[in-house]
Amino acid sequence: MLDEKYTKNVQGEFILINIVEKKVLDKIDELIKDMDMCKCEKCRFNAAAIALNSLPPHYVTTTTGALLAGIISTEFNYQTNVFVEVMKALMIVKEHPLH
Repeated sequence: MLDEKYTKNVQGEFILINIVEKKVLDKIDELIKDMDMCKCEKCRFNAAAIALNSLPPHYVTTTTGALLAGIISTEFNYQTNVFVEVMKALMIVKEHPLH
């Protein structure tokens, strides 16, 4: 079992974070502004869910782990995969919004 000092945040709460979620949401916010589609939170989150279901998760339990994973996520192939899956998801939501 991991030492608790590595799995708690500053407030002493346990953390478990999928850093891919943040990357996908950032990419959605970057790309959606130039698309002719609904930009509401529901459409953003629907696109995020679609993209995240197509990408492997990358969970971390520490701030250090998040920083290391952030470095890994700058790799060209990783960035390309996130871009492709987000674009596919945005196109699906654009064509079939759920509202």
